[in-house]
Amino acid sequence: MAKIIQVTIENFQTELMQEAENRPVVLTFASSQMPDCASYNAILEKLSSELDFTLGEVNLDIPENMAFVQTFRLQSLPFVVVLHNGQMEDAIQGKLSEDELKKRLSKFFMSDEDRAKQEAEDAIAEGNFAAAKPILEGLLAKTPNEDHFQVLLAKCELGMGDPEKSKEILKQISNNSAEYANAKSLLDLMDLLVEAAKTDSVEGDAKAFREACKDAERKDYRSALEGFFHLALSNPDFKDGAAKKSMLILFGVLGPKDPLTWEYRSKLNTFLFI
Repeated sequence: MAKIIQVTIENFQTELMQEAENRPVVLTFASSQMPDCASYNAILEKLSSELDFTLGEVNLDIPENMAFVQTFRLQSLPFVVVLHNGQMEDAIQGKLSEDELKKRLSKFFMSDEDRAKQEAEDAIAEGNFAAAKPILEGLLAKTPNEDHFQVLLAKCELGMGDPEKSKEILKQISNNSAEYANAKSLLDLMDLLVEAAKTDSVEGDAKAFREACKDAERKDYRSALEGFFHLALSNPDFKDGAAKKSMLILFGVLGPKDPLTWEYRSKLNTFLFI
């Protein structure tokens, strides 16, 4: 259970290090002479509740606590360490954003399921689908109705060259699911991959469309979006607006926060309203 300990030289061993024998704890150092420390400690206190960890706070304004400076070789503040079983597992020098700090600390306080999910997501992001697939199959054996794991497994199947199996997985996701939009984006993307795989000879706009689809298949999304955008400009009625529809598909694949989505959605909106 999350708790906050005001750490001193006297209670460091008896309270904080004893706590660290069972699970990792976070220790932070602060001084009123460094304004960032107060706001940083507030973030850490919030994260201690979210991630359920014990937070030890050392106030360096207390003269006796200055002994920590030598013990932990403090050079600047804020300074945060993760302690476990008598070892310093991590040291975070300087101020991180709340999201970055949470990500850095999460690996020490995740549940086994969350840690496995993170490993699978990282492997997929790196294109290591063969490593991610057995992790996801193990997770789904425990929670077969978890749609997020199903979508990740579908990405693995697609990445390993089996779009039909990927489609089969995605089509089972209900339109009431929170993962439905992700599933639909992947299903739509497969239509572009099918076009990219065609080998018949085409010319003109049909060739430009296929080249953009091939760029999407290679995950060169900038080139793909640029190709679709130029086609939408020059021939907006091509295949009933296929170029614009393809751009929207890629926006869904990339996600609303991706810089390419922002850039090309802005271009597309400008074109539509000229």
